[in-house]
Amino acid sequence: MNKTVKKAFVDTLPVMTGYLVLGFGFGIVLHAAGYGLPVALAMSLFIYAGSMQYAAIGLFTGGASLVTVGLTTLMVNARHLFYGISMIDKYKDTGKRKPYLIFALTDETYSLVCRDLTQIPLEQRRSYYLLVSLFDHLYWVAGTALGAVAGRLIHFNSEGIDFALTALFVTV
Repeated sequence: MNKTVKKAFVDTLPVMTGYLVLGFGFGIVLHAAGYGLPVALAMSLFIYAGSMQYAAIGLFTGGASLVTVGLTTLMVNARHLFYGISMIDKYKDTGKRKPYLIFALTDETYSLVCRDLTQIPLEQRRSYYLLVSLFDHLYWVAGTALGAVAGRLIHFNSEGIDFALTALFVTV
């Protein structure tokens, strides 16, 4: 199991660098919009949909209806339907892990778990899938928390940063 943990951690290091930076930006933008650390943590723990989280800030502050938020979320994250379909065989024997694996399937996590993993013994792959998903999620939550705290401690003009970071996230 230690080899699986190490492999999952090492494999997710590139994701960590991106998620810490983008999550940090999200935390700052969310704080600038008037939301604190609890909202930042709740969104990153329970929504965990990077680009949609950025879009949600504008929707919330603009007074969008729940129908608008729901339709926007569906359109922004529709690609995950296709990701999920392609993971049916890989996730079929994951037991209690399956709901979390489905929830935590981001673009970056998908790229790590859908590749050829024949070097990992079959009985350890389920743990690998879970660890990759968990590490990636933790990186995003940590980045968000750090950004929300930094946004509270460091006062600067954040005008335009929401657009720049959203554009960067969508581009990436």
